[in-house]
Amino acid sequence: MRREATVARTLIGYLWENRTRLAPGLGLALLRSLAVAPCPWLFQRMIDHAVPARDTGAVLLLAGVFLGLLGVHYIFSVWGSHEIAKAMAQMMVGLRSRIFFKLQFLSFGYLDQQKTGRLLSKYAFDTQKVEALLYNILNQFLPNILYGGSIFVILAVLNWHLAVVLLLVLPFYGIAKYRFFARIQRTNNEARLAQEKLTGTASEYISALRLVRSFGEEQQAEADLDRTSADFARSRVSQSYVNAVFGTFWYVSAQVIALVVMAGGAMLAIGESLSYGTLFAFVAGLPIVLGPIQAFVGLSEQYFIGRESYQSIKELVDSTYVEAWNGTRRTTRLQGELRFEQVVFSYPTAPERRVIHGISLTIRPGEHVAFVGPSGSGKSTLANLLLGLYAPDAGRILIDGVPQAEWDMRWVRRQLAVVLQDSLLLSGTVADNLRFARADATDAELRDAARQANADEFIERLPEGYATRIGERGATLSGGQRQRLAIARAILRNPPVLILDEATSALDYESERLIQQALDRLAAGRTVITIAHRLSTIRNADRIIVLSSGRIAEDGRFDELVARGGDFARLVAAHDATDDFLPS
Repeated sequence: MRREATVARTLIGYLWENRTRLAPGLGLALLRSLAVAPCPWLFQRMIDHAVPARDTGAVLLLAGVFLGLLGVHYIFSVWGSHEIAKAMAQMMVGLRSRIFFKLQFLSFGYLDQQKTGRLLSKYAFDTQKVEALLYNILNQFLPNILYGGSIFVILAVLNWHLAVVLLLVLPFYGIAKYRFFARIQRTNNEARLAQEKLTGTASEYISALRLVRSFGEEQQAEADLDRTSADFARSRVSQSYVNAVFGTFWYVSAQVIALVVMAGGAMLAIGESLSYGTLFAFVAGLPIVLGPIQAFVGLSEQYFIGRESYQSIKELVDSTYVEAWNGTRRTTRLQGELRFEQVVFSYPTAPERRVIHGISLTIRPGEHVAFVGPSGSGKSTLANLLLGLYAPDAGRILIDGVPQAEWDMRWVRRQLAVVLQDSLLLSGTVADNLRFARADATDAELRDAARQANADEFIERLPEGYATRIGERGATLSGGQRQRLAIARAILRNPPVLILDEATSALDYESERLIQQALDRLAAGRTVITIAHRLSTIRNADRIIVLSSGRIAEDGRFDELVARGGDFARLVAAHDATDDFLPS
């Protein structure tokens, strides 16, 4: 059953969605503002009443109340900030979880067109910007609004004529909204897109450093990165300019309002229509009343950046480019019968170029079938279709006689194991990588799987054995060691169906010998699909399917196909006498 991975339509909606979680921290943050709201009134009482009466006791009492309110403010500030930080951390964990959850359902037709860096930007950087914005809104902006509003009410009670002058801020706000908000939103959108492009390009080149150095094309890569970096820099300059103009406008506006209020108050005090205590209260309270405006100015750039980041996240989470699988069927264990019926397929990135042309094929339970053929003939594509990473454009695939669409494909994938040419390992320990196939595996089961994969011997020689950290993508291991770990991982899963995608093509002969022994043990009693690149991996296959341009050209055993003198015989004859590779 899928859990929902949607997010609220707007940031305000997202806050409302989390209102229960945020309520304690926000309540404390608001209380801290109310705690110090009476301070200007205390000043007015001190100057207008205690000073003329020469009542030092009253001064000390009012000062004591002031200090007490500051103490309450301090407690509520620390407590409230802590509660908001905890709530925000929980919200961001949830938001990142929604993003990664959605990635598990997005079709590879969509993902193939996305740069990894762009997706990483949404997961890591956009969520960080949303968190920073919401924290400032909850812990600073909203409390400042309540604080300023409370002070305004007190000042209005002291002298409503002068308080009305403060409402001059409203026309300035209207001008700012009309003149600046659309421009700020546009420049922030341009900056976000430029940053995503920069992150994507940088991620691509950083992950391909070996390729760049091997070809000696550092200059070309640097020039490409410099172009995207310059585009981002230009967008940031434009963004900063608009925000600087906006911020200066607000600063000048606030100073004009302050001047009018102070000048008006001074004239009223001279005319004895306003007490000096009230004037002092206005002097003390005016920055607080205008504080939300200044806070808004300071928050404006962050607000639009945060809103753009939230929309970027929402764009991904609400994407409709999801896998088409909605089946729910499960069973105790797959039998391993696989059938392709008139399957037709083109990759979404190139819909005009058909990759699979009406293939029909049945693989019986426990049968070992090898796919061979030149590069681009459709070998790996058939495996991807079987895994449900893509859906056929026409025709259907049946698993144990049941159409693929009726199965819970996520459960089906857990019934399969895939060993790739370049086996992907995680950056944790050897044991972590093995348990990725089965999280509840015991240490004894790990060692047994490693022995069957001819991996136990080299693991024991590692500095910390199964607890050795192997670096990102297994960088500290050789290719043969990585493959043996991948096979041990597959053995640990004990799958009824095994897919070997050129699992030995990149290895030396000694590594291949050890791995082939492990693969033979792993294949026993299972349905096996081998995408072949070396003759040694397919000589003992029950059947060999020869593919050509997305069609089945030949089907039979090794010796039968060689005797026919067809496509397979020509592939075998063409391979170098000193090599065991099939040409591709």
